[in-house]
Amino acid sequence: MVYHDIVMTASTYFIVMDCADDTEKKRVRYVIDKWEAESKGKVSEVKAIVAKANLDNIGDFLDELYSRMSAGRIETYRAEIEKIEPKKRIESLKVTFKNDIKSVERLISFIFSKKNSTLREHRYLHDNFSEMEYMVYMRRGKGGVSVKVVLREEKERGGETTADIRLEGIEDAPKALKEDLMCDFSYFDVELLESFTSR
Repeated sequence: MVYHDIVMTASTYFIVMDCADDTEKKRVRYVIDKWEAESKGKVSEVKAIVAKANLDNIGDFLDELYSRMSAGRIETYRAEIEKIEPKKRIESLKVTFKNDIKSVERLISFIFSKKNSTLREHRYLHDNFSEMEYMVYMRRGKGGVSVKVVLREEKERGGETTADIRLEGIEDAPKALKEDLMCDFSYFDVELLESFTSR
């Protein structure tokens, strides 16, 4: 994974992962266990109560915590939030369907229902213009891909509908999903007009 302008030092990093559900927790724990084995203990899950405290009187808070501890141990770290974002990759796909927008919406919904996806939003901007946003989790550890589908029905072209599809994720996940979608669309009467990659 490539990061933007980040110099990784020998500091200890505490990484807070607010997982959406138990499935996501399992995937995260798999990565932690894998790195713990490969790094010989330099990465590990913290088996403790971790509290976030932004207090002026931190000493009073610690005094009270210590007063409740007997055999346990308290370690205190001063932390700053550090933005370390993975480099995103964007794939785009433009497809023309020989159908009206409602038929294409149903087809798009059907295709994504067969994938590990969640419909985040479906906006009806006009009777011939709509947007759909999905989050698709790719198998084999490729991560999640954010997908935006913009549909426009061209009534002057006999009711054809154009889909502009934008896929954003890390590493090769967007490319893998784009290839899957191109395979799915190949079973229907469509025309692929354009596809490109942005890093």
